[in-house]
Amino acid sequence: MKTMPVGPAYKGVVFDLDGTLINSIEDLTDALNIVLDYYDLPPKTYAEGKQLVGKGIKNLVRFALPRKLRQIDGIVDEAYGRMMQEYERRKLNKTKPYKDIPYVLGYLNRHGVPFAVCSNKADRFVKEITDALFSDIDFAVTGGMHGEMSRKPDPEQTLECVEKMGLDPGECLYIGDSSVDYETARNAGMRPALCAWGFEGPEVKEYKDALYIDHPMRIIDAVKYGDQMYEVFPPEKE
Repeated sequence: MKTMPVGPAYKGVVFDLDGTLINSIEDLTDALNIVLDYYDLPPKTYAEGKQLVGKGIKNLVRFALPRKLRQIDGIVDEAYGRMMQEYERRKLNKTKPYKDIPYVLGYLNRHGVPFAVCSNKADRFVKEITDALFSDIDFAVTGGMHGEMSRKPDPEQTLECVEKMGLDPGECLYIGDSSVDYETARNAGMRPALCAWGFEGPEVKEYKDALYIDHPMRIIDAVKYGDQMYEVFPPEKE
């Protein structure tokens, strides 16, 4: 066995929010279905909603609308405005942290590892949700979309979070649940770690140069040991 590092392999962490720290799919889909009903369109199941998320709420609405409807001038913007209103009312109805995530974040707090949230969700939603669900957790940064900032996988927002933590990208682990998160990490010059419990599921295992995390508690192993996590705690055989 290789000699284990004295300190953690990574000095900081940037987390995606939806599908990584929180399961928000039911509230998002419920809000979307109110919008679809307004246009006399059939509702989406939660499984269908899960296939649409990941690139921001406006894109969620755009891809949920039939092609002919979204080509009508102004419809996407109108539907997006309705979606934001409906989601504002429902964003904390069913949304919860994934099991053991509060413990993991508390562990990082206690051991002095700073961490941020970087999301394609509107900045105000990110802050309101993290304040409500993680009131006893000290985030170094919580960031969502604001102003003219580009969406992930553009690394702008992620690099802003890293800078605010006073670290270099190569010192940080980026943890998400999707191909967008993988691309974001690579574009930012960070090591990607992809979780199996999120919206894309075990399919993220195809990225061989990313750390693969099959349980929230394994986030701690990834931060502490990096690649060597597999030697310290070998993954279970399938």
